Amino acid sequence: MQQWLMELIVSWLPFIILIGVWFWLSRAGSLSKFARIYELQLDETKRTNVLLERIAISLEKLRLPQ
Repeated sequence: MQQWLMELIVSWLPFIILIGVWFWLSRAGSLSKFARIYELQLDETKRTNVLLERIAISLEKLRLPQ
């Protein structure tokens, strides 16, 4: 029984390694894309925050004379 299991593992090992390397390479490429998307989203959030602060300041200036 153990020898049968060992033969099965040895026969499938190259395929498992090949699939693992393919998965690792495809994942490494997509991580850089996700990092770029995250950077773009962070920049957009910063721009939105600046605009919201400007709106808040404008609204406070309108409220002061009351």
